[in-house]
Amino acid sequence: MNEALNSLKQRYEELQTRGKLDESAQALFAELMAEAERLQASNLTLRRTILRSSSKESRMSTKLRDALYE
Repeated sequence: MNEALNSLKQRYEELQTRGKLDESAQALFAELMAEAERLQASNLTLRRTILRSSSKESRMSTKLRDALYE
């Protein structure tokens, strides 16, 4: 995802430097890029939280499984 976002940023900057975007389009693209970055950071945080949560659950289920097999 990060590569895709970087590619979009690069294309946006190229259009901006060529002057092919008017002011309202530049503002819209800047807002969309900021939102995409915010969502990407939020996605990363959620992934880390899920990984931490699932690792705790797996340890607990292993202990429970071992107790049940005894």
